[in-house]
Amino acid sequence: MRSIFTNRYLNKQFLLSCLVITGCMQSAPVVNANQPDWVNGEPLSYPNSQYVVATGSASNPERAKDRALANLSKVFELHIRESSTTRLDTHVSIKNDSESVNKSQRINQNINIQTNKIIDGARVAEQWKSPDLTHYALAVLDRHQAGNNIRGEMDRLDKETDFELSNVESKPNPLLKVAVYQRVLGLQEKRDTLQKTLKVIDLSGQGSKSKWNRADLRARMEASLSALNMRPKILQDTTGGLDKLLKGAMSKSGFPESSTASNSYLLAAGLEMQSPFVKQDWHWLRATLTLRLTSPEGKVLGNKTWPLKVSSGNQGTLNSRMMSKVEKMLNQQLKATIMGFATTE
Repeated sequence: MRSIFTNRYLNKQFLLSCLVITGCMQSAPVVNANQPDWVNGEPLSYPNSQYVVATGSASNPERAKDRALANLSKVFELHIRESSTTRLDTHVSIKNDSESVNKSQRINQNINIQTNKIIDGARVAEQWKSPDLTHYALAVLDRHQAGNNIRGEMDRLDKETDFELSNVESKPNPLLKVAVYQRVLGLQEKRDTLQKTLKVIDLSGQGSKSKWNRADLRARMEASLSALNMRPKILQDTTGGLDKLLKGAMSKSGFPESSTASNSYLLAAGLEMQSPFVKQDWHWLRATLTLRLTSPEGKVLGNKTWPLKVSSGNQGTLNSRMMSKVEKMLNQQLKATIMGFATTE
């Protein structure tokens, strides 16, 4: 069951993960032989302590504005990998495609940020046309405003996490708990991305740490998975051996096998082989692998099918190759598939 917070999130369509820079002020380019300070340096009117800035240049004013805004977004899009970085006075600026980072007071902190967040509220503050008719634009982003936007979304994610976890222990079975932890982990992963973005905005480099440990949440989800009573069943197997492969995949995925029917989920698998055929002197074999999960009450929680195909120069090896492919598919996909079924419970 989705929480009321999730529905609210969908309805509001708060697209912070793909925000578009807005609020671009229309500023006419000024022809002046005196080059503004921001063309090649930090603008005095928009100090680094209050703004993140970027510039762009082009042969026409609109393209210059677009480039300035795009360069500003690259502050958050680019991979920032620094073995050490400034804590108090990092100054990031971008002109066209060249990034500049001035730093002092280094700290031993590894940063590896990969985000495509573009912060709402950026604007083109100034434009200038040089005597050679090149247009320049200065894009600025208020650190305080952007920080508040991000913290507001992080707070929403935290409240939804609180709501989900407050009800998790009241869930009647382990699979429902798994579904809750699955949703919570997704919420906290989004929050973590926002935290990395906030650390670019926040001059202290601290951002706003989460009170939840994702490793702990993942461990609790794994514990719920291991508590599942799951009984394997073969629906169809024309060649034999699927039962062994299914049980092996369950073991590797952390699902203990149950021998009793009471209070057990039923994990059914089927393998339907087609007749082999020859094409361009190669022997081919197609098959369909099916997984179905049923609740202890008899409700089908999900079905999943995979079309499979193998080839060989010798028809006698087709079956063994197909079973090897089935084994690989089950080992790789079983856990993720059941986790997906959990969200429908």
